[in-house]
Amino acid sequence: MGPGREVGPLVEAEMLLAVDIGNIHIGLGVHDGKRWRARFRVRTVREKTPDEYHCLLESLLRRHGISVGELRRAVVASVVPPLTAVFRELCEDLLGMESLVVGPGVRTGLNIRVDHPSEVGPDLVADAVAAYERFNASCVVVDFGTATAFVAVKEPGVLLGVALAPGLEVAADALAQRAAQLPRAPLSPPRRAIGKNTLEALQAGLVLGYVGLVEGLVRRVEAELGESVHTVATGFYASPIVSLTSVIEAYDPWLTLEGLLSIARRNP
Repeated sequence: MGPGREVGPLVEAEMLLAVDIGNIHIGLGVHDGKRWRARFRVRTVREKTPDEYHCLLESLLRRHGISVGELRRAVVASVVPPLTAVFRELCEDLLGMESLVVGPGVRTGLNIRVDHPSEVGPDLVADAVAAYERFNASCVVVDFGTATAFVAVKEPGVLLGVALAPGLEVAADALAQRAAQLPRAPLSPPRRAIGKNTLEALQAGLVLGYVGLVEGLVRRVEAELGESVHTVATGFYASPIVSLTSVIEAYDPWLTLEGLLSIARRNP
């Protein structure tokens, strides 16, 4: 995944389907060349067939006044290999349109300067593309998903690397499973850092602990880069964290789809 030509507009009225396949949710969006006509999330179900996802997509689009027959292209980022093939079949065989699966050889506009570029998740590449286009400066994306991922991009558009930590939900589940007397705590901000009961104690450690994780890693990235960075958050589990820290200056739940749109424009 490497740099490419400048971003251009989609062909007028070319309806693009953007698909972000994650471990927990699948983000989908339809862009008509000028604006997003629809964006929604569904649960990731590995066992669903292309026909089942076709029916689901058809139903969701109908609610927004869009027919699947209007779709002309698709761009897909997937971290769930079995569903990569499912959505390729959905797009190409059932919907009869081209699909661009983000991976090696796809133009992104970024120079991915890591030991093994193919190891960087396509969703994180899309995040980095969108973040760099937003700020046009050195930046960090914090993607709160199954893992909490920190993606560092240095001007002029160099993806330098990634830091990975367990996701907030994963950490909460692991604690409840491994500690017999600890319940599963709701992931909402606590009233204080010193918990007065078990739930408060868990929320303080998990939510405020992850605030400290975010702030600490962003500071370390800035120290390694030798400059301050812009920081944008995305991901399903971002909301408990972003309101508790000034390190994150922007939150965009659809950042990955924005990056996929940009990648599609670079690969007509």
